[in-house]
Amino acid sequence: MRPLSLAWLVALGACARTVVPVPAPVSSPAGPAALPAVPAVDGPIAIRVQYPAPNQVVTSRDSNFIFGSIGSGRATLTVNGHPARVYPNGAFMAFVPNPPASSPAYELVAVRGAETVRITQPIAYPAARATSGPAPEPAPPSEPKSAGAATSRADTLAAITSRIDSLGGALRTALARDEPIGWVQLGAPNAAADTDRVIVGRPVPGGTYKWFFLPGTVVPLVAREGGFARVRLDRDLDVWVDDDAARRVAANMKVRPSATGVDVVIPTGTRPPYYVEERGDALVLTLYGVRANTDIVNYAASDSLVRTIEWAQESADRARVTVDLRAPPYGYLVVWENDALVLKLRGRPAIDAREPLRGLTIAVDPGHPPNGATGPTGLWEPQATLAVGLRLEALLEERGAHVVMTRTTPDAVALGDRPIIARRAGAHAFVSIHLNAYPDGINPFVAPGTGTYFFRAHSEPLARAVQRGMVARMGLTDLGVNYDNLAVVRPTWYPAVLCEGAFIILPDQEAALRTPEFQERYARGIVDGLERYFRTLGAR
Repeated sequence: MRPLSLAWLVALGACARTVVPVPAPVSSPAGPAALPAVPAVDGPIAIRVQYPAPNQVVTSRDSNFIFGSIGSGRATLTVNGHPARVYPNGAFMAFVPNPPASSPAYELVAVRGAETVRITQPIAYPAARATSGPAPEPAPPSEPKSAGAATSRADTLAAITSRIDSLGGALRTALARDEPIGWVQLGAPNAAADTDRVIVGRPVPGGTYKWFFLPGTVVPLVAREGGFARVRLDRDLDVWVDDDAARRVAANMKVRPSATGVDVVIPTGTRPPYYVEERGDALVLTLYGVRANTDIVNYAASDSLVRTIEWAQESADRARVTVDLRAPPYGYLVVWENDALVLKLRGRPAIDAREPLRGLTIAVDPGHPPNGATGPTGLWEPQATLAVGLRLEALLEERGAHVVMTRTTPDAVALGDRPIIARRAGAHAFVSIHLNAYPDGINPFVAPGTGTYFFRAHSEPLARAVQRGMVARMGLTDLGVNYDNLAVVRPTWYPAVLCEGAFIILPDQEAALRTPEFQERYARGIVDGLERYFRTLGAR
């Protein structure tokens, strides 16, 4: 979940999705239409503001929300004279105009019969907004107060002048002789079976053979010109080699079966920068700093994933390799092995349509800690997500799945470790459980509900299936499926989604999340989505 703001992150350890204007609710299958009833609480009046914290920086332009609890659902509350909504358990939520910059504070007044309690909650605004009026003119430089001060200034100016002259000399020297633009490997180290195969160096482009280098030698690259590359042997000597010898070259490729599917092996000698795109039934690899020279592509006789492989030289230093598949990719991974870039393609698991989760490994990730949003009465997101995650684990195991939990205790698990746990366990799908919050300035009463997030194209079908399941079970507004660049859904080896089932900062949804009933509904919605996704996957 993305942080609301620095202030929110510091004060509450919260993370939240940036919410765009919500379209009209999408109709969903019939399901529970109401949240569990908020329990009635009538204790002593005690105003506790959960957000914003004292002196927290509020970034909204003109209005903002404030929430917390007052201890009694029978009391009324005003915030700077504006009525706040108080729920039966004493939690409150208000969306009110920002206090003036001259007096940045909320005055909260709770009343129950003849009893009145008041508190003041100071806040802050960003420095630029808090400053009123034009900025003062800069003061003119002061005159020297003594001969000593004048002498010191003259010495300083002389030192600066000397330094500029020195830098100028260095610059002229650098311009007189080209500096390296990078490092290159001459040929591929596995290209030579003996010492007779070498890379030839010349004193001038097209000149006579003079130097003979072992393939795999790494040298600074200075320039390219007319089919030759100028490389530096030491501080004082540059020589020329054939341009192709100073480039990564994608040689003959091979498709080989593996324990998990199929590998596409692309020898390049050294590790090139690359980018992978999913395009329907194809994966497209862009290899930077590479010249393609593939004559033969060897296909595995037993392969059922790869249809064809084609390559194109997009520019002098950029090659494109298109791997056409027989179906959209299910999972993939790029690794480096034996001087070759290897694209590992994952085969689809065998699916029983009657029990689509049986035998599969599902990674369940209860979101946070560290960080996490907090509700009006103090329910912390990691507490609620763990309860839902443990219930989801039990439901999946009932359906024959093997479950890998990224955490089962309140202890923090690093964000980057969670996908690694899933991949090492051979997960067939990854589901991260979260609860939402709004950034400053958003009216919290406008269509809060359920959303699902994905990043990789092959995860989109799972996101749609899980979103449909959650909306049907939880009965909240359908906020749709969203593309978002989030750490736990970036991996490629399995379809991965992040669920924002409810808004923990809303008093009624926070109260529901405390109940086993609503935790069950959240978990069952995810299970429904997983079953629908894998049943469909097995039918393709």
